[in-house]
Amino acid sequence: MFKTIVVGVDGRDGGRDALSLAGRLALVNGGELIAVRALPIEYYVSRGGAPAFSEIAVDDAKAELRADLTAAGLEARIVVVGDASPARALHRVAEADEADLIVVGSTHRGRIGAVLAGDDAAATLHGAPCPVAVAPRGLAEREWAAVAKIGVGFDGSPESRQALALAAAIAGSAGAEILVRSVVEHAVADPDAAPDDEDWLERARAAALGDLRDALDGIETETSGAVVAGAPVQALTILSERVDLLVVGSRAWGPVRRILLGSTAVRLMRDARCPLLVLPRGAATGQPGEREPGRPETTATAPA
Repeated sequence: MFKTIVVGVDGRDGGRDALSLAGRLALVNGGELIAVRALPIEYYVSRGGAPAFSEIAVDDAKAELRADLTAAGLEARIVVVGDASPARALHRVAEADEADLIVVGSTHRGRIGAVLAGDDAAATLHGAPCPVAVAPRGLAEREWAAVAKIGVGFDGSPESRQALALAAAIAGSAGAEILVRSVVEHAVADPDAAPDDEDWLERARAAALGDLRDALDGIETETSGAVVAGAPVQALTILSERVDLLVVGSRAWGPVRRILLGSTAVRLMRDARCPLLVLPRGAATGQPGEREPGRPETTATAPA
C-alpha cells in the first residue's frame, strides 16, 4: 500500500497540514516519508560554471524542513529540489522513488477544516503518477486521531471500484470502517428516460443498489453502503463530514496510472471537509501502467 509517501512541505501552514496527514497515513502501514521542498529556481551548474543558487539556500531549506518534522514529531528523508514548479518537483521525486502516495496541503485562503486546493495542490493532482492526498486546512492543529472511518464515492465505474479497493486495503490495515455512497442523479442525465416517467428514480436506485451490493461482496472489513438521490458532489461533501478520509477515483480520460481531474474531483477539492484521496486511472487494477519514457533531467535534487 503506502510504503513510500512523498509529502510537499513549503514552510507554511499548508505544508504542516500535509505533514500531519502524511504522518497519520504512514502509521497505517509503516510507510517511509520523504519530505520535499522545492526551491523556485533551477538547481544545476550553469554553462558558466556557477551554481544557480547557493548552498546556503539548500541548507536553510533543510533546516526549515527539519524544524517542521520535529514539530510534527515525525522522521523523514529530506529532499530539496530546484524547480520553478512545486508540483513538477513532487512528481519527479515520486517517480524517482516509485512512491505510492503524494500528500499536499490546501491553500491558506480556504476555510478552516476544509480542503481547498490552490494552484500548487491542483497542479500536483493533475498528471500525478500515483494517488494524491490533500489535507484540509488546519489539520496540523487538530489532535491526532486514528483513521477510523473511510468514505468512498461509488458509481459502478472502474475508477470507483479502484477507489473502493484502495479504501478496503487502508481499512484492513487501520481497522477502520468503510462508508460508501452511490449517488443517483436526476433523470435528465439519462437521455432514454421520459420526462414523465415517475418510476425512473426507483429503477435507477434499484440498479445502483445492485451494483453496490456486488461491489461490497467479499470485503472483509466493516462496511456499510447507501444509495442516495441528488448531486454527487453535494452527497460526498456531506459524507466527508462523517469520515476521516474520503477516497474517489479520477474519471477523466488519460494515460493509465495518471490523474486527470474530472469535475467531481475538482469540486470536491473545494468542498470536502476531511482529507481527500484521489486515485489515478488504473491505480488499483494491476495494469502495467503507461509511465512516460524517462526524460533527461535538467535539474538536480539535494538530499539530506
